[in-house]
Amino acid sequence: MEELIINTPINSLLIFISMFILLFLSAYAGKSLFKKRNKNNDIIDSETSIVLGATLSLLALLIGFVLSIAITGYDHRQAKEENEAIAIGKAFQYLPLLSVKNRASVNDLLQQYLNARIEFFKAGNTTKENEWQRVSSQAQNELWKVVIMDDNITDNILSTYSELYTTRQQTIAGWNPRIPSAAWILLIISAVLSNLLIGYNIRGMRSGNGLIFIMPLLTTAAFFMIAEIDMPGRGIIHIVPHNLIILKQDDQQKK
Repeated sequence: MEELIINTPINSLLIFISMFILLFLSAYAGKSLFKKRNKNNDIIDSETSIVLGATLSLLALLIGFVLSIAITGYDHRQAKEENEAIAIGKAFQYLPLLSVKNRASVNDLLQQYLNARIEFFKAGNTTKENEWQRVSSQAQNELWKVVIMDDNITDNILSTYSELYTTRQQTIAGWNPRIPSAAWILLIISAVLSNLLIGYNIRGMRSGNGLIFIMPLLTTAAFFMIAEIDMPGRGIIHIVPHNLIILKQDDQQKK
């Protein structure tokens, strides 16, 4: 647990803490709104319990739906990393078909491109992402210029090296967060109302203060996990380019 806290970026911790405080204050506000229970409020309390149950059910459905969207996006990014590894590996396989004079330069550019793609996935959604995109784009353009002027050029070679550009663009297209701002706003509003009703429902209970912490903590943890999965690289969850790293290790072993 200590290692997890140390490795968690400060931005993720601030988001977690601020969201927890917001939801806790919502629950505490509901509890403090009416400090005493009146005997004539049995009907109102019964209606409140029904509304609370419906609100919690809606919140659970929203969290489950949004979480499924985030996981789908995460799987999509992993699939794009696999596609890039296949395309780069195929480019290395076609390297011996090029003329001798261009093999060394093409191999060096492929190495630069592979390293840039590995660093891009490691960077995730951080400020370094654009820098590695620029490096990989430059290496890919230089590769294309050399390959199209090769004496042994064929349609298969052209298709193989053009696929590097295609797979990289597909990664860029699917790299943005999947959850829109409107969905986050709806989730937060639902969570605030739910915790407000929970606090109202346990008003007047001296032993109810401990219960106030439970729902805000669980809801905050769910939101934090959704945000981490939807934007891997900014927090504790990353997309590790296993396939690209294995490809690099295999190429180094061949040498």
